[in-house]
Amino acid sequence: MERQIKGIVFDIDGCVARGNRAIEGVPETMAELRRRDIRFAFLTNDNQNTVAFLAEKLTGMGIPASEEEVLTSAIIAARTIRELHPDSKILAFGGPGLIEALCEQGLCLLEHEQMDEAEVVVMGKDPDFNQQRLILACKAIWNGADFIATNYDQKIPVADGFVPASGPMIKAVAYATDKEPLVTGKPSRWSGNMAMKVLGVPAENGAVVGDRLQQDIAMGKVAGLYTVLVLTGGTTQEEAENAPEELKPDLILPDVNHLLEHLV
Repeated sequence: MERQIKGIVFDIDGCVARGNRAIEGVPETMAELRRRDIRFAFLTNDNQNTVAFLAEKLTGMGIPASEEEVLTSAIIAARTIRELHPDSKILAFGGPGLIEALCEQGLCLLEHEQMDEAEVVVMGKDPDFNQQRLILACKAIWNGADFIATNYDQKIPVADGFVPASGPMIKAVAYATDKEPLVTGKPSRWSGNMAMKVLGVPAENGAVVGDRLQQDIAMGKVAGLYTVLVLTGGTTQEEAENAPEELKPDLILPDVNHLLEHLV
């Protein structure tokens, strides 16, 4: 490995786990990273679930994780808003994970009935999204509110196939208002930068490990991280080797467990 790595951001599904099961050998690999004092965090574009839920899920799979070691696109969106709009009034559309993250940053959240006061509209995956909420979000943006989104994912894998993710809801508002949001989740630079801030590691000593070129590797590239693609998820060896330069990983591994031999 070309760099001394002191902090690693891991994707979850397809990287350290599949569904509700850890990939074989991953718990032992994480334990070895702790022994070597290499900091790490798990980064997911999930913005609907709370950090406590996700940390408990990882721990239940045999991958012990504290709440401080779990980052979601909701947390990144909330921290980004805290940096860019610390005193603004926020109109939020999302699940418990997004609302919790915004509240933890001490931001001013409006009730939906206060739409006329909104200075920022932030959207994630809203389980109650409907025509009325579409209208409220659009009206706030038409009135001049800034538009921020957790992520633009199209779909989420489930046991019997897929369900729509955050993207379709956010795209509806973007199309109606003719205003693209600032997207802070993967693959944006905000994700990689925030993850390194949480780990307390400079980008030159950071790495991202994931299974998707368009999300994990793209994020690592724009954030200046060392990029590692694992072949346990959605990308093949051929796809990785033939990827354009902005998506070409620095290292391709069969799985996360092979990472240890490449760390100094």
